[in-house]
Amino acid sequence: MSGTQRLMPRLAWDDGFALGEQGMDLAHREFVDCVDALLTSDDEALEAALAVFERHACTHFAQEEEAMRSSRYDSARCHVDEHAAVLESLRQVKAALAQGRTEVVRAFAVALADWFPGHTEVMDKGLASWLARQRWGGTPMAVTRAIGAAPSRVGGPRRPVHAEA
Repeated sequence: MSGTQRLMPRLAWDDGFALGEQGMDLAHREFVDCVDALLTSDDEALEAALAVFERHACTHFAQEEEAMRSSRYDSARCHVDEHAAVLESLRQVKAALAQGRTEVVRAFAVALADWFPGHTEVMDKGLASWLARQRWGGTPMAVTRAIGAAPSRVGGPRRPVHAEA
């Protein structure tokens, strides 16, 4: 099915990914876009999409790792190891693509889409909280706006807004 766009899962930004750390949130939005491009590109565009992902991942991971080093983040080792595993997988995926094995790139993209939410929720949220405590003595807060939801009442749950007929 070379050259055709395949029906693949999508990865889209979800405000639940937001950490309240602006630089990390921007990098994560770009990560989501790069992975979605890998998921949806046709075979001829995969090499370019993989190159864009590689540039992004190297920069993104290096920025987070520098933040860990400069702030003396205690839980850095496991976080850095996860980044290294993604980059090692990327190296292997590039080699497979050079052999024309586009299915390996697609499997990698699906694995990244599965990995990202958990990594963000555990590893990146921990880092964002650490950085906020170092700067301000508190934890970060991500402010988002739910489309179609009424403003929440103090102490009350958010209520969906329904159109009356």
